[in-house]
Amino acid sequence: MKIYTRSGDEGSTGLIGGDRTGKDDPRVTAYGTVDELNAVLGVARTLDEAGRLDGALRAVQRDLHLVASMLACPAPDELTVAPLPASAAAE
Repeated sequence: MKIYTRSGDEGSTGLIGGDRTGKDDPRVTAYGTVDELNAVLGVARTLDEAGRLDGALRAVQRDLHLVASMLACPAPDELTVAPLPASAAAE
């Protein structure tokens, strides 16, 4: 199945807010890696039939969504989401 966005590719991708950057931009690599980790954690949650890790993994996934959003935003200081608390780094 082919998907057409009508915006062309030209080696760039959209950021939050509509700005564009090259697909080889380190931030694109970074949020892609964060997304892959998030997917792996989702698989781990489905395999944890007893649910012992679900709460912890869900919290990590929530934080990873925020990190990916910050990476995809050209001006992270302008994001309207709550920042990742410093205490999360110590957990």
